[in-house]
Amino acid sequence: MPGPPPPLARRFHDLGTVVDELHALFAAWADAGTFADAVDDFGLCVAQLAVHEWVANLVQHAAFGGRRPEIALAVAAEADGLRCVIEDNSDGFDFQRQLGRQEALVAEPEPSERGRGLLMMIACTEELLYEPTADGRQRLAFVVRPAAVPESLLPLFPAPHAHPEPPAGPAPGDAPGDTAGDTAGDGAAEPSVTATPAR
Repeated sequence: MPGPPPPLARRFHDLGTVVDELHALFAAWADAGTFADAVDDFGLCVAQLAVHEWVANLVQHAAFGGRRPEIALAVAAEADGLRCVIEDNSDGFDFQRQLGRQEALVAEPEPSERGRGLLMMIACTEELLYEPTADGRQRLAFVVRPAAVPESLLPLFPAPHAHPEPPAGPAPGDAPGDTAGDTAGDGAAEPSVTATPAR
């Protein structure tokens, strides 16, 4: 049996255009159904959101020490999800320290709406790991797995080829309007995720 296809990889050098280039790349993958066997449209959108958050922060805050910036993205379909790896040649940063700052920010009585990027990424991805590579680069890896679309977002991500179910008629012996057997609270479950930040 053939193994999984190799990851799709791209390199970027222009910090002024990399975010727009990434959005165009994910849009092309979505239109072509490139990763349809690994995740649905919602899962691909989650992956794009996480990649955007990380790269946008590199653009705004990373120090490249006079080197020509390089950001490399590799995306690969796995048996149960989509693995994304982002490497860059910046000086890096203290992941745990920044994570602690964001956790403290959220705990404030009136927390700011900004400065929560790492918390968001941990919440919507799995196996999140940030570490230096052997050649002195910085590497972030995470996996996005298929998950139920939150009910509030269902209109944006309709199930493919979905058709509305016909209304069920009353069971034999039920009086008209008797719904005692109905079950309440059938909303879609929130995705269950775990994360393991770098130490």
